[in-house]
Amino acid sequence: MEPWIHPETREAPALAPVRVPRRNFEGLFQHALRPSGLFAQALRDVGYDPDAVEEVFPLEVWRASLAVARRHACPGLASEDANRVLGTHYVEGFAQTLVGRIFAAAAPLLGAERCLARLPTYLRAGRDDMKLMLEPVRAREWRARVVDADPLPDFVAGVMEQVLRRTRVLPRVDVLERAAHGYSLRIRWDEA
Repeated sequence: MEPWIHPETREAPALAPVRVPRRNFEGLFQHALRPSGLFAQALRDVGYDPDAVEEVFPLEVWRASLAVARRHACPGLASEDANRVLGTHYVEGFAQTLVGRIFAAAAPLLGAERCLARLPTYLRAGRDDMKLMLEPVRAREWRARVVDADPLPDFVAGVMEQVLRRTRVLPRVDVLERAAHGYSLRIRWDEA
């Protein structure tokens, strides 16, 4: 019997385009890096205008804006190192927003483990297409697995290190595995 749909005519279900909230851009650019001149113009050229009314931007604009930031804010650094630095700046900029100030004040009280346990929720607020799974390995060491169609493991490693610094520990986040649609991280820290 002939199937209703031939395999060669099947189409993958259309996925909704990934959108990045304005607050991600504001935290990194308006609060942390504060671009001006050629840096600000280069951001406008790739689609991010801080004066625009959009509440979300396409993922492609976020990625292009990060590339601009690597060139202007981290000249001379390898792409992976620059992404880690930008992740650190992102947390510092976020800490200057209303929600970020609340988190920054609470982080030392929560401690490293409870902050880590909350990261999947925070990550979804910035990119709802990503999935972060965390598991403790031993005292002061966790492992993270991230499913992401467009991975930036070094940026997220920088974010995690800076979040942990807010809890007053000395963190180290290493990228263990890199794949086309995800990565894994080892998260360790020492008491300060």
